[in-house]
Amino acid sequence: MRISKAEEEVGRSFEIEEFTVYWNIDEEKFKEKIKNYENILIAGFPPMGNIIPYHLKELLKDSEEIVNLYSYDFPPVAEAHEEEFEIPHDEIWYSEERRLYCYIGKYPETEYIPKAAYKQAEILAHLAKELCVKELYTVGVILPSQEPFRKMNEEVEAYIGFFEGSKKDVPDRIKKMTRKNIGRYSIIRKTGLLPGFASKLGIESYSILGVGKYPEDLRACAGALRAFKKLARIDLETTKIEEMLKESAEAVEERIRKQRERAAYRGEGVGAEPSHYMYG
Repeated sequence: MRISKAEEEVGRSFEIEEFTVYWNIDEEKFKEKIKNYENILIAGFPPMGNIIPYHLKELLKDSEEIVNLYSYDFPPVAEAHEEEFEIPHDEIWYSEERRLYCYIGKYPETEYIPKAAYKQAEILAHLAKELCVKELYTVGVILPSQEPFRKMNEEVEAYIGFFEGSKKDVPDRIKKMTRKNIGRYSIIRKTGLLPGFASKLGIESYSILGVGKYPEDLRACAGALRAFKKLARIDLETTKIEEMLKESAEAVEERIRKQRERAAYRGEGVGAEPSHYMYG
């Protein structure tokens, strides 16, 4: 289902279906403007990937929130936003100067409902096609402490999943994932499904997984961001974002260290071992 802000203002009722695409701007005028552009889309989903497009859209001076995506599979809550509350939705921001869309996925519920995850990926892929996206990237986190990566001695900051028709050269400190070097492992949920659908529509598609020491390691997001810039050939100064992610990771680690010290004193256990399947 599709609806626009203009339609809502003239009296059309607002409804939420399995997935509802809501345009904040004039859809026809926007599509006419960008019809000859070769755009790039970067998408991130919970729990970690969405951090990257969120900070990118904050960095882009001309970024504009053009589309919201609603779903009745998102959490049944209303969230505070500035001075008002809003129904949960994902966001698409666009920078005309950079020809770059940032998709910020904020809600994980659909990822645990296979039909909904597939449907959202399908809708986003078709929307990307309509928005003249030539290259699509999803971003997430991978743990090299898992098999088979622990056997690799290379200095790698991100692994890249290539999808049908994708053929870019692999930059330094980045490694292409193949069946030979990852075995039976997979890129899960929408981080893998979205580029899979997009590639079937003729969009050059990749999944970039930054290397982390643990599932919430924000340094992995910094690595994925650097890999995205190299692969997409986008010249953006992101040093401040990377430093912020590094400092946040160090703060988290210090908090964990103190928790472990207190737990050891009391004879308790803290935390869980890294997941052995969550790539994405």
